[in-house]
Amino acid sequence: MADRQSCTLVGTVKDEGPYLLEWIYYYKLIGFDRIAIASNDCSDGTRQMLDYLDTVGEITHLENSGQPKGTSEDPQNRAYERFWADPAITASDWILVADADEFLNIHVGDGTIDALFAALAEISPQRADMISATWRVFGNGGIVGFKDVPVIAQFDQAAPAGTHNIQRYTAFKTMFRPRFVRKPAIHRPRLKPRFQDGSHPVNWVNGSGQPMPERYLKQGWRSFEASLGRDLVSMNHYMIKSSEAFLMKRYRGTANSADQERIDFSYFETFNANDVRETSIQRHVPALQARIDDIKAAHPHLARLHAQSLEWHREKLDTARQAVVAEMPEIAAKLGLD
Repeated sequence: MADRQSCTLVGTVKDEGPYLLEWIYYYKLIGFDRIAIASNDCSDGTRQMLDYLDTVGEITHLENSGQPKGTSEDPQNRAYERFWADPAITASDWILVADADEFLNIHVGDGTIDALFAALAEISPQRADMISATWRVFGNGGIVGFKDVPVIAQFDQAAPAGTHNIQRYTAFKTMFRPRFVRKPAIHRPRLKPRFQDGSHPVNWVNGSGQPMPERYLKQGWRSFEASLGRDLVSMNHYMIKSSEAFLMKRYRGTANSADQERIDFSYFETFNANDVRETSIQRHVPALQARIDDIKAAHPHLARLHAQSLEWHREKLDTARQAVVAEMPEIAAKLGLD
């Protein structure tokens, strides 16, 4: 349609090769027309996959391992700074910052961005400027083995839909119009002073299309009772995946190199949420799998890179699994690896 709003996904990755195609083509499937990904310090073929996808025009890839003068030491924030300086990205109508284990789950219409915008327009004639989608944390569902199967197809056990005594369960990710924003960040952007202090209006809504409390203009990245809403959109967060995939997550670190110690085995116990079954995103699986199959068929070199990344992970996993079983049998038992 002529007046369609453009949407850009901005993300950072490190050694996410097995999951890249699913993540990229999911967001393309639901209506994102630009995918901008920064990678840093990769060993599993992630960089090569992203370079190839950039070369053939599927994404924009920023190699972000080095630290250019004047940029942030932390790779994640450095990537956001560098992307924010790119006019091709800031020209987008909407930007979403998300990680490779986060999938925007739109609950209205056909599950696309256009359906979300249409639903928001029905709720209020005032144009939305920012939309926060609260996490829905997913556990391993009892799945131990690492498989080359779409994450959204494998895992359907999640935390309950409401608030939670572990506050990080209700963190949110925020889509935003660039003109209101001073700089992007992991969960929500930092607003320009005139919007942050309320002297100029910004229509910031939650996942049910209701206004976010005014205090969020200055700070806040989690939903509480007054801000929680998931009727229109939420963010599926596959923090654990399978037990073996979690083991790899623990040993390879994250795109945020300053946060390495965050992912330990208590993390597994905290976020392995298997309370209720939640399958709404799985309506996209057939179309997503078809897109992945098509891109592999059209680009045999990409298919080979994907296969090589899988093999790298499986080799590392064998070593990590043997070490955990031998050195930490209690933890191995909790993960189902014994």
